[in-house]
Amino acid sequence: MRALVTGGAGFIGSHVVDYLLDKGYDVIVMDNFSTGSMDNLPDGIEPIIIHTIGSNDPLPEGLKFDTLVHLAAPVSVEESLTDAKRYFTEIAYGTDKLMKWAICCGCENFVLASTAAVYGDNEELPLNEESLVYPQSPYASAKLLMEDMARSYKEHNVMILRFFNVYGERQRNTGGYVSAIPIFKAQVENGHPVTVTGDGEQTRDFVYVKDVAAAIYKSIGSHAILNIGSGKEYKVIDIAKAFSDNIKFIAERNEIKRSKADVYAAYFWLSWEPETDLFNWIKSIK
Repeated sequence: MRALVTGGAGFIGSHVVDYLLDKGYDVIVMDNFSTGSMDNLPDGIEPIIIHTIGSNDPLPEGLKFDTLVHLAAPVSVEESLTDAKRYFTEIAYGTDKLMKWAICCGCENFVLASTAAVYGDNEELPLNEESLVYPQSPYASAKLLMEDMARSYKEHNVMILRFFNVYGERQRNTGGYVSAIPIFKAQVENGHPVTVTGDGEQTRDFVYVKDVAAAIYKSIGSHAILNIGSGKEYKVIDIAKAFSDNIKFIAERNEIKRSKADVYAAYFWLSWEPETDLFNWIKSIK
């Protein structure tokens, strides 16, 4: 069993690499190190460095692997609003190019990272895989186009996983897209107040990164689109209070108000369910 993990030196990718190695896979890592780090990789892994998959640069020849876990992508909603072409090129065209190349390398199994952002600000919660998709940024639109293009590879096992808000070890707290949790953690460690936008009543579905890695592993060899979340709706203000009583409210911004995944399909298809509770994890790192 041999798997190639794009973005394998990054936050989610490095945990996937660890998980697959533990399951006996031979793992190849492909990364451009724009956000990833060699410190995230175990000894003995020599990554293939690719500037960007969506460019005209050729992909390496002579590789053989049976599984592709594709996690590499730009992930900033704000940046996509000013550079939509890059996002469609790297996410949609880049994934199609990568899949064609992977098939030539003998790949049969594909696990592709999508996002809950394809649902937009949908008031009908919890969100299941049949919920209305309403992408509200070029980033989300590019992911949805990627899904449609990938589904055309019907002769192969293509799993598309819509990640909700992933958290855990190795998550960055600066640059590009940054989740609230590593920001809160860094603010507390530096003795600063925890900053909450608006009134903090906005909600998110947070899922632990090692639970995500397990879902990716269990997805190999199947063909579906699945939500990967906790199935819980967390208020941002409650998360902030779990970190600190010293809270500073700042101006509200234009963002999705509520989010919660229906993860029954993942349980049904993969026999997967998240094991880690967010508040227990916060207690463990304080």
